Amino acid sequence: MSRELFLHRVREATGRDQKAPVPLPPAPPQPSDAKSVTEMVERFKLEQEAVLGRVSIVPSLTEARTALQELLLGLGTYTRSPHSLLDNVGLPELARELELEHVAAEEAEIGVTGCELAVAATGSIALSSEWGRLAALLPPHHVVILTADQMVYDLNDAYLLLAQRDLPGSWGMHTGPSKSADIEQTMALGVHGPGKVDVIVLLPD
Repeated sequence: MSRELFLHRVREATGRDQKAPVPLPPAPPQPSDAKSVTEMVERFKLEQEAVLGRVSIVPSLTEARTALQELLLGLGTYTRSPHSLLDNVGLPELARELELEHVAAEEAEIGVTGCELAVAATGSIALSSEWGRLAALLPPHHVVILTADQMVYDLNDAYLLLAQRDLPGSWGMHTGPSKSADIEQTMALGVHGPGKVDVIVLLPD
Protein backbone atom coordinates (compact mmCIF):
# COMPACT_ATOMS: atom_id res chain seq x y z
CA MET A 1 0.00 0.00 0.00
CA SER A 2 1.36 3.42 -0.94
CA ARG A 3 1.90 6.13 1.65
CA GLU A 4 -0.66 8.40 -0.03
CA LEU A 5 -3.34 5.69 0.01
CA PHE A 6 -2.62 4.87 3.64
CA LEU A 7 -2.91 8.53 4.71
CA HIS A 8 -6.08 8.94 2.62
CA ARG A 9 -7.70 6.04 4.47
CA VAL A 10 -6.63 7.47 7.84
CA ARG A 11 -8.17 10.84 6.97
CA GLU A 12 -11.37 9.19 5.83
CA ALA A 13 -11.57 7.10 8.99
CA THR A 14 -10.98 10.08 11.28
CA GLY A 15 -13.13 12.49 9.30
CA ARG A 16 -10.30 15.05 9.16
CA ASP A 17 -9.61 17.34 6.24
CA GLN A 18 -5.98 17.17 5.10
CA LYS A 19 -5.69 20.97 5.05
CA ALA A 20 -7.50 21.65 8.31
CA PRO A 21 -5.14 23.02 11.00
CA VAL A 22 -4.63 20.88 14.06
CA PRO A 23 -6.42 22.60 16.95
CA LEU A 24 -4.45 23.48 20.04
CA PRO A 25 -5.42 21.94 23.36
CA PRO A 26 -7.39 24.31 25.61
CA ALA A 27 -5.20 26.95 27.22
CA PRO A 28 -5.00 27.41 30.98
CA PRO A 29 -7.88 29.64 32.11
CA GLN A 30 -5.73 32.45 33.55
CA PRO A 31 -2.12 33.45 34.06
CA SER A 32 -0.25 32.60 37.23
CA ASP A 33 -0.05 35.07 40.09
CA ALA A 34 1.82 38.17 39.02
CA LYS A 35 5.55 38.12 39.72
CA SER A 36 7.91 41.05 39.44
CA VAL A 37 10.59 41.11 36.74
CA THR A 38 13.24 40.90 39.46
CA GLU A 39 11.63 37.79 40.98
CA MET A 40 11.35 36.09 37.60
CA VAL A 41 14.93 36.85 36.56
CA GLU A 42 16.30 35.61 39.88
CA ARG A 43 14.22 32.41 39.67
CA PHE A 44 15.34 31.85 36.08
CA LYS A 45 19.00 32.19 37.08
CA LEU A 46 18.52 29.74 39.96
CA GLU A 47 16.83 27.11 37.78
CA GLN A 48 19.16 27.47 34.78
CA GLU A 49 22.30 27.21 36.91
CA ALA A 50 20.85 24.17 38.72
CA VAL A 51 21.09 22.31 35.39
CA LEU A 52 24.64 23.56 34.67
CA GLY A 53 23.78 26.57 32.54
CA ARG A 54 25.32 29.95 33.31
CA VAL A 55 23.41 33.24 33.55
CA SER A 56 24.68 36.81 33.40
CA ILE A 57 22.21 39.53 34.41
CA VAL A 58 23.18 42.92 32.99
CA PRO A 59 21.59 46.38 33.29
CA SER A 60 22.57 47.81 29.88
CA LEU A 61 23.46 47.02 26.30
CA THR A 62 27.03 48.07 27.05
CA GLU A 63 27.36 45.48 29.80
CA ALA A 64 25.64 42.87 27.64
CA ARG A 65 28.27 43.53 24.99
CA THR A 66 31.04 43.14 27.59
CA ALA A 67 29.56 39.83 28.79
CA LEU A 68 29.33 38.58 25.21
CA GLN A 69 32.87 39.70 24.43
CA GLU A 70 34.21 37.63 27.34
CA LEU A 71 32.52 34.54 25.90
CA LEU A 72 33.91 35.16 22.41
CA LEU A 73 37.52 35.82 23.40
CA GLY A 74 39.99 33.28 22.06
CA LEU A 75 37.61 31.81 19.49
CA GLY A 76 38.00 31.79 15.72
CA THR A 77 34.52 30.98 14.37
CA TYR A 78 30.90 31.70 15.23
CA THR A 79 27.39 31.49 13.89
CA ARG A 80 24.26 33.40 14.84
CA SER A 81 20.51 33.74 14.46
CA PRO A 82 18.99 36.78 12.72
CA HIS A 83 17.51 38.27 15.94
CA SER A 84 17.94 42.06 15.91
CA LEU A 85 18.86 42.10 19.62
CA LEU A 86 22.21 40.59 18.68
CA ASP A 87 22.89 43.59 16.45
CA ASN A 88 21.81 45.96 19.23
CA VAL A 89 24.29 44.34 21.60
CA GLY A 90 27.03 44.82 18.98
CA LEU A 91 27.76 41.27 17.84
CA PRO A 92 28.79 42.29 14.28
CA GLU A 93 31.29 44.84 15.63
CA LEU A 94 32.66 42.38 18.19
CA ALA A 95 33.15 39.76 15.50
CA ARG A 96 35.19 42.22 13.44
CA GLU A 97 37.24 43.38 16.42
CA LEU A 98 38.00 39.81 17.50
CA GLU A 99 38.52 38.65 13.90
CA LEU A 100 35.87 35.96 14.19
CA GLU A 101 34.82 34.21 11.01
CA HIS A 102 31.10 33.70 10.49
CA VAL A 103 30.69 30.09 9.35
CA ALA A 104 28.00 27.44 8.96
CA ALA A 105 26.59 26.16 12.25
CA GLU A 106 28.22 22.74 11.95
CA GLU A 107 31.66 24.38 11.73
CA ALA A 108 31.20 27.04 14.43
CA GLU A 109 32.81 27.01 17.85
CA ILE A 110 29.94 29.04 19.31
CA GLY A 111 26.36 29.87 18.34
CA VAL A 112 24.77 33.14 19.46
CA THR A 113 20.98 33.46 19.29
CA GLY A 114 18.01 35.27 20.67
CA CYS A 115 14.88 33.42 21.77
CA GLU A 116 11.10 33.64 21.75
CA LEU A 117 10.69 33.70 25.52
CA ALA A 118 12.16 32.36 28.75
CA VAL A 119 10.38 30.48 31.54
CA ALA A 120 11.48 31.48 35.03
CA ALA A 121 10.11 28.51 36.97
CA THR A 122 12.00 25.95 34.87
CA GLY A 123 14.99 27.96 33.64
CA SER A 124 13.96 27.16 30.07
CA ILE A 125 14.50 29.01 26.79
CA ALA A 126 11.88 28.76 24.04
CA LEU A 127 13.42 28.52 20.56
CA SER A 128 11.54 28.30 17.30
CA SER A 129 12.33 27.39 13.71
CA GLU A 130 11.13 30.83 12.64
CA TRP A 131 14.65 32.11 13.38
CA GLY A 132 16.47 28.95 12.38
CA ARG A 133 17.50 26.09 14.65
CA LEU A 134 21.05 25.12 13.76
CA ALA A 135 22.88 27.95 15.54
CA ALA A 136 21.36 26.78 18.82
CA LEU A 137 21.89 23.06 18.27
CA LEU A 138 25.13 22.31 16.42
CA PRO A 139 27.92 24.42 17.97
CA PRO A 140 29.37 23.05 21.24
CA HIS A 141 28.67 26.36 23.01
CA HIS A 142 25.31 28.17 22.83
CA VAL A 143 24.87 31.77 23.97
CA VAL A 144 21.35 33.16 24.32
CA ILE A 145 20.70 36.88 24.67
CA LEU A 146 17.27 38.04 25.82
CA THR A 147 15.56 40.94 27.51
CA ALA A 148 13.83 40.58 30.86
CA ASP A 149 10.48 41.48 29.30
CA GLN A 150 10.65 38.19 27.37
CA MET A 151 10.40 36.35 30.69
CA VAL A 152 7.22 34.57 31.78
CA TYR A 153 6.82 32.87 35.12
CA ASP A 154 5.80 29.31 34.31
CA LEU A 155 4.79 26.98 31.49
CA ASN A 156 1.11 27.93 31.84
CA ASP A 157 2.01 31.56 31.16
CA ALA A 158 4.20 30.46 28.25
CA TYR A 159 1.31 28.49 26.78
CA LEU A 160 -1.08 31.45 27.14
CA LEU A 161 1.38 33.59 25.22
CA LEU A 162 1.98 30.98 22.52
CA ALA A 163 -1.76 30.45 22.06
CA GLN A 164 -1.98 34.03 20.76
CA ARG A 165 0.57 33.41 18.00
CA ASP A 166 0.82 31.47 14.78
CA LEU A 167 3.05 28.59 15.73
CA PRO A 168 6.08 27.88 13.52
CA GLY A 169 7.01 24.45 12.19
CA SER A 170 9.14 23.67 15.22
CA TRP A 171 9.11 24.93 18.77
CA GLY A 172 11.20 23.64 21.66
CA MET A 173 11.93 24.35 25.31
CA HIS A 174 15.68 24.12 26.02
CA THR A 175 16.88 23.89 29.60
CA GLY A 176 20.63 24.07 30.18
CA PRO A 177 23.31 22.14 28.28
CA SER A 178 22.52 18.91 26.49
CA LYS A 179 22.79 16.03 28.95
CA SER A 180 22.57 12.25 28.67
CA ALA A 181 23.15 9.37 31.07
CA ASP A 182 22.26 6.59 28.62
CA ILE A 183 25.63 4.85 28.94
CA GLU A 184 26.19 3.19 32.31
CA GLN A 185 24.12 5.94 33.98
CA THR A 186 27.09 8.29 33.72
CA MET A 187 26.16 11.89 33.00
CA ALA A 188 27.74 13.31 29.84
CA LEU A 189 27.33 16.83 28.48
CA GLY A 190 27.05 17.81 24.84
CA VAL A 191 25.92 14.45 23.48
CA HIS A 192 22.84 15.67 21.60
CA GLY A 193 23.50 19.41 21.52
CA PRO A 194 25.66 22.14 23.06
CA GLY A 195 27.69 21.09 26.09
CA LYS A 196 27.89 24.69 27.32
CA VAL A 197 25.05 27.20 27.59
CA ASP A 198 25.32 30.84 28.63
CA VAL A 199 22.33 33.15 28.94
CA ILE A 200 22.69 36.94 29.02
CA VAL A 201 19.58 38.63 30.46
CA LEU A 202 19.23 42.35 29.76
CA LEU A 203 17.26 44.15 32.47
CA PRO A 204 14.78 46.92 31.58
CA ASP A 205 15.85 50.56 31.81
